[in-house]
Amino acid sequence: MNLWSADVLADHDADRADFAAILAHALREHAAGKGELTDLLGLEPAALVALAARWCPGLTLPSLLPLSAVPLEQADIVTLLLWRGGRTGDEARWLAAILARRSLETSHLWEDLGLPSRAHLGLLIQRHFPRLHAANTRNMRWKRFFYRQICSDNGGTMCLAPHCDDCAEKPVCFAPGAD
Repeated sequence: MNLWSADVLADHDADRADFAAILAHALREHAAGKGELTDLLGLEPAALVALAARWCPGLTLPSLLPLSAVPLEQADIVTLLLWRGGRTGDEARWLAAILARRSLETSHLWEDLGLPSRAHLGLLIQRHFPRLHAANTRNMRWKRFFYRQICSDNGGTMCLAPHCDDCAEKPVCFAPGAD
């Protein structure tokens, strides 16, 4: 019996490429003086070292400082991803921290992660947070989706329209062609 099916191998290769892209992007930002690597990724030094060792063996990391205080909204996104995502392993915990931290940036989440496309980010979320991915039935942009889930979980709303179809900002929240 072969435990390594083609799907498992493809997922493994995709994870290796995604983690390499995310680390490379953060290393470029760190080299450009945009922050400490731990803060750019939302990971404590030990977690960052473990991630790099598992997915990018041989990668030399710079000196790592402890993670700074985590803003409340970043912690809320981590909780959302882990609570509603459907996975609890190391990769899920690392990605929850990274996605939450990078969600605080101003560009599209996939760009702030260093991934090649929004679709690529969707596949990453599908692999590691399948229940959350399945809940995004209308293809809402991921940062918006995270925040909308947190707001609705806490009894609030993110916008004034009672339904997305009634909102003038629908094109901002949803990908083109979303119903």
